[in-house]
This record gives sequence, structure tokens and C-alpha cells, in this order.
Amino acid sequence: MNINSSPKLYPSEATINHVKNLAFNRSVSTVGEIEGALYIINELNKENIESNTEYFSFIGAKRIFMRITYVILFVYIILYRLLLVLFIYFAVKYLFHKTRTYSLVENEESKNVIAKIKAKKKNLNKPVVILSAHFDTFSSNIPYNLQRIFFFIFKIIILPNFFIILIFFLLTIGGVYSFDKKIIQMNELVILFTLSEFVLVGIIFLLIYDNNKSKGSIDNASGVSILIELAKLFKKTPLENYDIIFLWSGAEEWGLKGSKNFCKRHRSDLSKTYDLDRSFNINIDMVGTYIGLENKNSTPFKKQKGIFNLNKMLKETASELNVPLIHYKKILRTKTDHLSFRSFAKKTKSSFQVACFHSYKDSKLIHSSRDTPDKCSPENLNRCMDICYTTIRSIDSMNFYSEEI
Repeated sequence: MNINSSPKLYPSEATINHVKNLAFNRSVSTVGEIEGALYIINELNKENIESNTEYFSFIGAKRIFMRITYVILFVYIILYRLLLVLFIYFAVKYLFHKTRTYSLVENEESKNVIAKIKAKKKNLNKPVVILSAHFDTFSSNIPYNLQRIFFFIFKIIILPNFFIILIFFLLTIGGVYSFDKKIIQMNELVILFTLSEFVLVGIIFLLIYDNNKSKGSIDNASGVSILIELAKLFKKTPLENYDIIFLWSGAEEWGLKGSKNFCKRHRSDLSKTYDLDRSFNINIDMVGTYIGLENKNSTPFKKQKGIFNLNKMLKETASELNVPLIHYKKILRTKTDHLSFRSFAKKTKSSFQVACFHSYKDSKLIHSSRDTPDKCSPENLNRCMDICYTTIRSIDSMNFYSEEI
């Protein structure tokens, strides 16, 4: 592997300066999120890198609360046979065009910032590199690991139980169960549990959500800053054979919404334009007190067709550059944007490879007031950038393709 072409980035202060400049609340659907996206765009404009912004909407916490409220009201209406209320509601809602789409709480709005640097050669069916990092933040009143427990309870216990309750009442109304005194008492007991769960959901969200505390430095101004500087480097010296797409995704903290939207919106176009069997994604989610790399198979769903193994090359590059790199392998994957690209590989039935930089031990700091710029090591930021730049250059140099257009 040739590493001589790689720039030595360690003296640079650019990456840590980006982290410091982004040290403000960038929660979804806030002014801070807009300012974060504008910062990325302005930095790209300084180097004459064209970018575009793609907007999308998704269901947020407030809308989830409202839908849970609807479920509880619906259960009460069925229980007390107030079916006329249901009839009037649906009649009014679907009678007029405006009321059909009306909701007490609108969907959340977010955006992706996307830039593209084309390869020097215009090869037929060339591959593509997708570099990704999310720019939104999330703040909580409780530690990250406890958050994960609460969300697990919500998804595994509370939500399924709501559906079970609905089915029970529908069966009751349908005559499967007789409406005798015991069934009524059972219904009332279930209603009590339903209300208790609703209170529990409210407590969980009140404890978890706090959009003022975290500066989002490790998670994920670190990834944003590395991508900005990589974009500048590749703008000056484009690859020979690979196009590069830079994705700064939004709403990652609310279920990878930005990266999922990107993959869904562009799946057909990417499949037609590029050789996905030789393409890959490097997702940079967290680079803080150290550099971590997920040690899972980089080709998630098919036998690899390409002439390189992405994760192996990243490790070899780190070794040759004498950069400490901690590999980790967890039973449950880290929930970052790289999962969207692993799903993308499956849906495109390709050998598209995926790698993820994630300092998972720093999770104790994120989503809190402790996630500040001083927790991001400038040396780690620059070394991670160096690993990515060198590896991508090496892969680009070893590929051979069909004749130019």
C-alpha cells in the first residue's frame, strides 16, 4: 500500500476549529440545526465546492405522543360504545381535502447537505465513495446507556402492548367475547394499564429529551469537521477513477432519518450510474478521546466481488501510519448512519462495502453537557482524516475499469 501520497495533517488546526465553531445546540427542527447546515455549506463554498440541500420530514416525538393519545381515546370510545363519535370524526376528517391531511402536530422537518467531487477519468460504470457524518445533536437529562434501556422498554414492551389492547377491544366489539360484567371489569383494568403506560412514556421522554445541554462535539461535530476537510483535500486533488459523494445527514439521532432518506431517494440513480460492487461507504460518527473502528464484515450481505477489503485496508493504513486504532465488535450494532448503507447494500443486491468510525467508549460523554470541544483530540481528528484519505487514494490506484467515455 502506497502511503507516500497522503498529506501529513497533524499540525492542522482546521478540524478542531470546526468542532469549536459547531459547539452549539443543533437539535432537529431548531435554528441551531439550520445554522449547522449553513456552516457546512459556507465552508464548502470557500473552496468552490458545489453542494445542494435535500429537505425531508419525519415523525418526531410530539407526533408520537399525539398518536398514543389517539390510541387511548380510541380505546375509551370502543369500551363505552361511543361509536357515533368515531363515525363523526372520520366523516368530518375525510369530507374535506384540508382536513384529510390535518394533524394537531406536524411532522418534523430536517435536511441533508450533499456535495459531489467527480473523478478525473470519465470511465463507464465507475464506482463511487460515499463519505457520511451526521450534523444534528441530541441532549438528555440521563446517561446514554440508561437512555438505551428506556428506548428498549418503549419499543419492546410499551408499543406492542398498545396494539394488543386495541386487538382485545376490537375482538370484544366483534362479539368474540361477551360483554358481561367480568369482561367489563377486565376492560377497565386494561384501560388502567394503558393510562399507566402513557404516563410512563411521558416520563421517559421528559427525562430523555433536553435540547439545551449538549454541544455535540464528539457526537458528531467530529465527523462533520473531518468530512469538510476531506472535501477540501479531494477538491484540490480529485481521484482518478472514483466519484466522491459527501453526505452530512440530518435527524440521525431520531432514527437515522437523513441517511435513510438519502439511500431511498437515490438508490435507483446510484444503482444505474455506478458499479456498486466496487463502491463503498465510510461513515464517521464519533472521533473523540481515541479512534474506534467497527470490526464487522464490511461487505454485509454478499460475497465480496471487489479486489479489496475495506475494513482490512483501513486497519493496514492505520498500522503503516503508526496511528492507534481500536477495533471493536458488538453483538448489537452501533446505531449510526452506516446501518442505512448496509441496508442499501442489501436492497441493491451488491457487494457495496461499509465501514464505521465510532469511539463507542465515549458514549458516556455524549448527549450531555460533557460533550464539549476539549473532549475531541485534534490529533485524533487529523489522524482519522489521514487514514481515510490514504485508504481511499490506495483503493483508487488499484482499480482498473473500462475505457473512458
